[in-house]
Amino acid sequence: MPTRSFGFLVEDVPPGTVCLAGIFDDPDSVPVSGFIWIHWCFANLREHGMKENASHTGGDFVQGTNSWHSALDDFSRKEATGYGGPCPPDSEHEYRFRVFALSSLLDIEDGFYLNELLKKIRGKVLAHASAYAGYSPRV
Repeated sequence: MPTRSFGFLVEDVPPGTVCLAGIFDDPDSVPVSGFIWIHWCFANLREHGMKENASHTGGDFVQGTNSWHSALDDFSRKEATGYGGPCPPDSEHEYRFRVFALSSLLDIEDGFYLNELLKKIRGKVLAHASAYAGYSPRV
């Protein structure tokens, strides 16, 4: 599993933003795995971005469990907390990165599941943005 997370910077964060939450996933994985593959989710990021590899080196944010902890793979929940990068098995996939500006910190801990994050951000999203990028398997 690739573990070096990408860096990013969010501009024009709205006033009142206390922290950011983010989701990096692969909707094109549905025909292969049967579900949208979660590569990374994080919350309570008080800065407006992250440096490359922050998932591994740590920081002032919490990270959720990715799909490497699923019926398809044997990673423990702890091993699969953080960034698990793209590894498309069949063809180029289009990956989606969503960032949410939140009005308050979330009561959530490392190892959370995506469904927990989605419930916790309800009513707290001031703005959101998405970016898409393609990635092909190495041959």
